[in-house]
Amino acid sequence: MSYHLLPEPQPVSILGCWEPNVAPFTHVVGYSNLGHFFLLNSNSEEFAVLHPFRQAYKSYGQFNSVSDFEQIILKDAGFGEYVLKPEHQAAIQELAGSLSEAEVYIPQPYPFLGGSEEPTTYSIGNVWTFAELVGRCHGFA
Repeated sequence: MSYHLLPEPQPVSILGCWEPNVAPFTHVVGYSNLGHFFLLNSNSEEFAVLHPFRQAYKSYGQFNSVSDFEQIILKDAGFGEYVLKPEHQAAIQELAGSLSEAEVYIPQPYPFLGGSEEPTTYSIGNVWTFAELVGRCHGFA
């Protein structure tokens, strides 16, 4: 699997310094192995994907449940190729190893700091620490 859904949505505060920068989203429902975060606005049932390296998120509209979001967006072939990049992940996994719980693949240096995102540049790190560090590199406090 190239992404993980959390057993229960977590308050967006779990993303640390990103919290004020992802309003109106209130919860994190999961993340990709490459460090994208799946966000939920629990008031409107709107879902989005945070692209930390780009310092941006994309809304995918309203869904009745996390399961619906997963079936329609996360399992979509186009979304997979563009965001989840299964072949890229497979190449990284071959070099860096498999992920454990709450881990993601992290390119070094980050792409917005000149990194190439070649599979050989990735290591494994904690997903929540990754979020905080990328946010701080963007200047979030």
